[in-house]
Amino acid sequence: MTMTELTYRFKGDTPEDITVRLFDIRQVRDAEDPAPWGINVTIAWGAEIAFDRLLAGADPLHAVELACQFASKYIRGRAEDEGGTLDPPISP
Repeated sequence: MTMTELTYRFKGDTPEDITVRLFDIRQVRDAEDPAPWGINVTIAWGAEIAFDRLLAGADPLHAVELACQFASKYIRGRAEDEGGTLDPPISP
């Protein structure tokens, strides 16, 4: 099993480490399904597991692309909602 792990630092009232893990890409449905490939995505915000689910795509790279888009929007949006910034920053 291959895992990609990225770490960001939330700079706000309470600084937190954010860890994004993308792992276990595999076919999870029949090939006829429009999104047969899955990738596990875990986002840890400090000690809290903020997101931990399987996301699906049309092929392995599509699943990775969608997982990356989701993770970047999630942590960028949450940082904005909590009035802080990310280090390194994430481009919109």
